Amino acid sequence: MLQNIAYGILTSSVSAVSPDQRLIIDIAMYFGLFVIVAMALNFQYGNAGIPNMGCAVQVIMGGFTVSAITTRMIFILVEGAGVNLLPWSGDGWTWNNPANISMTNTYLADKMLFGVSMLLFSIAVSMVLGAIMGWIIALPAIRLRATYLMIVLITMADASQIFGRNIPAISGGTLGMFIPDIFRWYPGDRTVITAVITLLIGLISFFIFRTMLNSPYGRLMRAIRENEVTVGSVGKNVVGIRRNILMFASGITAISGTLLAFYFSYVVEANYQRAFWTFWPWLMLILGGPGNNAGTFLGCALVTAMRRVIIVNKWLIESLFFFPIAYFEQVLLGVLLIVVIIFRPNGLIPEKLLYIPGVNYTKMVNEEVKVDWRGAPKARGASSGFSGIFRTLGGRKEETE
Repeated sequence: MLQNIAYGILTSSVSAVSPDQRLIIDIAMYFGLFVIVAMALNFQYGNAGIPNMGCAVQVIMGGFTVSAITTRMIFILVEGAGVNLLPWSGDGWTWNNPANISMTNTYLADKMLFGVSMLLFSIAVSMVLGAIMGWIIALPAIRLRATYLMIVLITMADASQIFGRNIPAISGGTLGMFIPDIFRWYPGDRTVITAVITLLIGLISFFIFRTMLNSPYGRLMRAIRENEVTVGSVGKNVVGIRRNILMFASGITAISGTLLAFYFSYVVEANYQRAFWTFWPWLMLILGGPGNNAGTFLGCALVTAMRRVIIVNKWLIESLFFFPIAYFEQVLLGVLLIVVIIFRPNGLIPEKLLYIPGVNYTKMVNEEVKVDWRGAPKARGASSGFSGIFRTLGGRKEETE
């Protein structure tokens, strides 16, 4: 009985689309998700020099927000509206989940405002929790050097999956759990509207990061990346700035986990693996070009399209190799990283030189200073002679006795 209900939850709100259309929707959705993660990673590493190897921590926080907080909030509101759900506390949270989700989706069928409000609520809460997670990560790790910082962040990414796997109240444990379909009011394929919203949020994130990087704060981030000792010597709190950068980027990254949960209408910790949400965004960043938002966009597009095409045609590709297709993506990830680092270390679109608005760099470089040494005053001692020459070079003519 529960299996039939679960199957109905997964299929009832997805209209029949052709395989080509499904591939396009899938590429668009994952492109939007990876743009958010890779842009946040570029903000941290490409511009501030913070090697965040724990992107999966923030992404899984977004997914857990939907399964542990948003779902409970919707159940409370639905019960308040008169829907008699099965007990969903304690053990009933997992075993009664499919039946409760089925009844909840029926109630949400004509509740557009309710669904949109729950989406905004989930995004807001995931950003706050993601920022808090960034602050927690920063406490022990922000003072570490790059190598130790990466090790700590990788460990935290694995720890977050262990929590989700062993605490069913968060995301249903190893079995996972269904979540309400907040797009049930949409008459067509709900994955289409989810992909459109994800692309829109990815575009907004692009402009937010671009605006920040072109601001004085962005120039301060680059200064920390190049030489944090110099920045600290002029009175800037380098540790505090790095912590704020990590918190802000972590909040943005958590949005992708929220959108992925609504795309599948299902949350399980296995969907937020470290290799998928950390190493692939790093490849996208390195391929496109660290420190360049346009390069990050290009790297996301190329890698996402390549991976989705491989997944769709995996049986054909497996016939061409001597090893199982399950290992092909890992092999491809390693090979691409090595090739890019060797042949294109600056990426397909290298970082542009920093230009400060209002400064005429051409004039500064091409300006010629004409010096007439014959007009220099006669020296009456080494001190007065050199000072007179310097005054002439500065364009100020002063009479000397």
